[in-house]
Amino acid sequence: MRRALTALGLVALLLAGCTYHVRQVGDDHFLRTPVAWEIGKTTVRDVVHDLGPPDILRASPDRLVFVYRAQRRVTPGFVLTAYLNIFSYEAKREQDATLVATFGKDDVLKAFGVSEAPRDDLRGDMGL
Repeated sequence: MRRALTALGLVALLLAGCTYHVRQVGDDHFLRTPVAWEIGKTTVRDVVHDLGPPDILRASPDRLVFVYRAQRRVTPGFVLTAYLNIFSYEAKREQDATLVATFGKDDVLKAFGVSEAPRDDLRGDMGL
């Protein structure tokens, strides 16, 4: 009985030092949603309907650029003793994603590009 209580106390002490932080900036929906846009036919209204307002908007007299960005950072950690910080471990994994769409004077899509989706071995850590 005494061993069981000691083991339970050690497990509780170890679990108290485990952390898991997820920080997300932006929305990565453009990685999950396939776009069926056609250059020369898709309009600004179509893109905003599909993805919502852009994170960054750049306008000049002859073109308009939409930028959609997303970043997700996962940081699991382990600290053996929180007060003395005798042993600590952190493994960070990050995902950065960007979609850029360029429109001409007539608000019609001229070009677009999407960053690659994360590798399969990171998908579980990133919650995808």
